[in-house]
Amino acid sequence: MRGLKNLVFPLVIFFLLPSSVLSSPPPGAPTDKDPNAYKGLSADEIARLKKGEIVVIKELSREETTSKGMVQVALIFNKRIDEVWSLMTQGFRQEEYLPNLDRSILEKKLPDGDIIENRLKVFFVELRFWVRGYHYPDRYYIRWNLAEGYKNDIKNLEGFWQFYYIDETHTLARYGTHTETGFGVPAKVQEFLARRDIPESLSRLKKWVESDGAWKKPGYKPSPSD
Repeated sequence: MRGLKNLVFPLVIFFLLPSSVLSSPPPGAPTDKDPNAYKGLSADEIARLKKGEIVVIKELSREETTSKGMVQVALIFNKRIDEVWSLMTQGFRQEEYLPNLDRSILEKKLPDGDIIENRLKVFFVELRFWVRGYHYPDRYYIRWNLAEGYKNDIKNLEGFWQFYYIDETHTLARYGTHTETGFGVPAKVQEFLARRDIPESLSRLKKWVESDGAWKKPGYKPSPSD
């Protein structure tokens, strides 16, 4: 009987432990304890973030961003980090949720990422540009820029995603983007428009990720085969 008690007691303790004690991040994944995880966010913004809000980071100076005028945003996915990673490295599926993107076509799969053709309409004019994505699974980091050797209809584009493990069902994500259209629109105006529009786009992305890619933007129709 004593031997049975000795066996049962540790099992009971194991099942009573909170999941945060039992879980651990995948190899290489930074956690939300990393000093960069909440950098630039006030205590109030962190609280809003943890309540599910998408927060535009306002306190980072331009010298602290990876590009002049880069807009940075933070959000939390109700999803484990490896599941988020699997979906977020399928950039060719952005047409399923981004409101103004008509097409996102996988041009080329590469050992360290991909090249994706993007098509969107601005005032009835179709813009086409190719994006080179770089995937770093060893640190859950994605970055991108305009692909060289293509006739891109915009001047510049760059950005990144950095993911942080919180627990088995939550992932902190930091996003940054910088775009120059080349249409004579002042940089400050472009930055203002990005800050205004990005939260809506990321809200749709969040729905898409948390539904395992099942959620689609209203009126979405799959791209016909070329």
